[in-house]
Amino acid sequence: MNERAIVVCATDARINERLVARGMDPMEGPCLTDVLHEAIGEKLTSREALRLWQPEKLARDPRVRAVLQRYLAAS
Repeated sequence: MNERAIVVCATDARINERLVARGMDPMEGPCLTDVLHEAIGEKLTSREALRLWQPEKLARDPRVRAVLQRYLAAS
């Protein structure tokens, strides 16, 4: 899978999480907390997820990368 597409999906997940945290509707695609919950099995708050997980880190973690690839394949 294209590395750039995975980083873009990770960035979109962070943007969606920020929108949800501000009470707005997210764009189409995953939210960061959902991706992390599926990948690592831990439910983080929006604030924790946004603070701890930058797009580059998301794309490098094999567990998160697998979830992002599934989202990309489904779209």
